[in-house]
Amino acid sequence: MKGQIWSLDMISGITLMAIMMLLFVLEWNSLALRWNVSSAYRELLGKALFASDALFTTPGDPAGWERIANLTQEEPHSLGLAYTRNSLDSQKLKRLMGINSSQDYSLVLSKLGLAGCQMRMTITGIYDNTTYYDYGHASGLNNSAVVDRFVLLNGTTVARATLEVWQ
Repeated sequence: MKGQIWSLDMISGITLMAIMMLLFVLEWNSLALRWNVSSAYRELLGKALFASDALFTTPGDPAGWERIANLTQEEPHSLGLAYTRNSLDSQKLKRLMGINSSQDYSLVLSKLGLAGCQMRMTITGIYDNTTYYDYGHASGLNNSAVVDRFVLLNGTTVARATLEVWQ
């Protein structure tokens, strides 16, 4: 068997090498998919954190935006629901709850830096899970970013504000 190029040793070596290369490529693709999903989630979480900061820690710009009759791209510059950090204004919450047409909902998303995304904001009691406010669309998805904060309603009621964002 000397001099034969396709000996049993060579065939088994090539087969073993092909199997190893196939496993490497499959593992590499799996890692690349996980990195992509992780990167997309981090980007979505960043948007959710930015929007929750705008909503729950600032009064908006102008601070009395809830008195503007028709929201436009120019006015208000930003939306916020707070008197002070994490203390929410019931008038601003009621105004936001009244913005429910699809065009105005898109404008709210744009003002919060969530263009191209969807959102749902709920404010519930921390002791009895009573829902005080619910705005946006329910996702029903597992791949959404959720931000929870503790807030004060009307300066007295401690509540949990939840903002869920997805694409």
